[in-house]
Amino acid sequence: MKVSLQWLRQFVPITLEPPALAEALSLAGCAVERTVRGDGDWLFELELTSNRPDCLSHYGVAREIAAITGAPLAPIDHAIEAPGLPTGPALGVRVEIDAPAACGRYCLLVLEDVTVAASPAAIAARLNQLGHRAINNIADLTNFTLWEMGHPTHAFDADRLRGGLLRVRWAQAGETLVTLDEVERQLHPGDLIIADAERPVALAGVMGGLETAIGPTTRRVALEAAWFDPLTVRRTARRHGLHTDASHRFERGADPEAPPLAARLIAQRAQAYGARLAGGLSDVRGELPDSPTIPLRPATLHRILGEAIASNESARILGSLGCTPGANANTWRAPSWRPDLSREIDLVEEIARLHGYANFPARLPAFQGAAQPLPEAALRDRIRQQLRGRGFAEAVTISFADAGECRAFAPGAVPVQVLNPLSEEAAILRTSSLPPMLHLLRNNLNHQAVSPKLFEIGKLYQLEADAPRESAVLSLGASAAEIDFAAFKGEVEAVLDLFDLIAAPRLEFKPSALPFLHPGRSAVCAPFAFFGQLHPETAAAWKLPPETWVAEIQLQRLYPLGTRTIRYRPPSRFPASERDFSFIFADTVTWADVQAAIGQAPAIPALTKIAPAEIFRGEHVGAGRYSLLVRARFQLDGRTLRDEEVQAGADEIVRRLHALGGQQR
Repeated sequence: MKVSLQWLRQFVPITLEPPALAEALSLAGCAVERTVRGDGDWLFELELTSNRPDCLSHYGVAREIAAITGAPLAPIDHAIEAPGLPTGPALGVRVEIDAPAACGRYCLLVLEDVTVAASPAAIAARLNQLGHRAINNIADLTNFTLWEMGHPTHAFDADRLRGGLLRVRWAQAGETLVTLDEVERQLHPGDLIIADAERPVALAGVMGGLETAIGPTTRRVALEAAWFDPLTVRRTARRHGLHTDASHRFERGADPEAPPLAARLIAQRAQAYGARLAGGLSDVRGELPDSPTIPLRPATLHRILGEAIASNESARILGSLGCTPGANANTWRAPSWRPDLSREIDLVEEIARLHGYANFPARLPAFQGAAQPLPEAALRDRIRQQLRGRGFAEAVTISFADAGECRAFAPGAVPVQVLNPLSEEAAILRTSSLPPMLHLLRNNLNHQAVSPKLFEIGKLYQLEADAPRESAVLSLGASAAEIDFAAFKGEVEAVLDLFDLIAAPRLEFKPSALPFLHPGRSAVCAPFAFFGQLHPETAAAWKLPPETWVAEIQLQRLYPLGTRTIRYRPPSRFPASERDFSFIFADTVTWADVQAAIGQAPAIPALTKIAPAEIFRGEHVGAGRYSLLVRARFQLDGRTLRDEEVQAGADEIVRRLHALGGQQR
């Protein structure tokens, strides 16, 4: 948004130097991104937030400057000396509103004896200064008024309107309109249009039609100044891929009281060109938004701002913005040009920014005692430290996901639907963390990343008993030829080892039956995690290499366990004794079964450790069986073990493995 300093001075006396004025506007919330000096004037480029449509004009910015500096604000039409408008409606063109909820007000003036020519040099120069080329005197008047007061208008060639009618209605299926950019547009039933008695002639609030455009032969002009529903204009503009100066303002909320003033400004200037008014102003009403009564309690001001603001000071500030006192005490009504003021906190913010944030004393909040650490935050930090040390990089993705992708990895989860999704790829809150992880791996590989290893700490969402539930989850992803099942299992175990699993059920890794994981290279550690290599078909569908590994760890189940307590135990000063046991087992017997058999009560005295030392399969062992070498370690803290004690422990291990179905070799 560009504004001219000379133009602003027509409405408000400005004594500040341009850099100081730019700083004052920025501190009050109208950020000045850049100031440019040239041709005896200054141009300010403002970066306005979408809730301030009132500042999308010179008069709107002048109103802000008057409120900031306390300078008087001149009426917008103070410099125009021309006869007033005749009473009664416009002649020759009637107005009808068939969509009152989408068009709250439609004002119309008809100008006769119009001569279309080049604009006066002063108006053309102002438009060129703001980056707009001059077109003709009528079109330039509408653009000049737009930049002056901020309300869009549109001029039709009245002689090209069939039936002497302008009707605001919804488009019908099959209708088309050639807009001013010479593009034929297929209209949608959700498009609000302006039509004559036979056809559409404009997209309401967006762009006019080519067939009724002002041209060299125009002698009568139908001048429109209306108020359209912001959401309706936004949908129409997005549907047709258009963004115009008019739609930019209507989408953000135009002033519903501005149309008569905009029409009068243009009419008074057009009369200086020799045009003549046919009748008065047609002002047809639809459904306009209500102006709410907003409470403003002194206690709220003090609570939010931390300082009591005198009632006369707050009243002065709100009055300078155009607010008026309500019927009841401590209530206000916002002006029609401020649709963003609807709540008490909005008025508090206005008072704070115009009082000046720098004028509030700086002080620390009252001490409330020692800061309480968040246990989950500390656990997340430990997870990050562990995985970064193991070569993983942290990733962050959004929680929106594609329903089909999540269904493939979490078929039983009932998703939480997004009411107004940005696209089909963001229609639900994710029920699985794997789709975003696979997207990340693919993007990294497409950008020539070598052996990417990623992790993400996020949330999963699903409906349970018609109520949404979220749970914390950790996902791992890696794509590297050097990773095998044992290596990736070690990454998962490194995370699980951070938690106090003594109070948890015994960890047991079992083969996974998940269809998206490789059946021979995946495992489940219920109820905490599953992991493994992607199934070849899944990897191919995602255009990932076969050596892609993923894991999903349920942090929601691990957080309550807390961190693993590290306990120091000094090593024994006495020697240990190791024994090896070679047994043949059926394939159905897992290492977890062996551990459970040896570790069952009563405990074997002096046994401190057992570990698998070697696994062998082959024709000498037989089909469906394998040979396992178990290494056991015996040791005491207070003395040296005797041979008979070690032998008794070894005999007990052999007995228990026989009971498990093992055959000693």
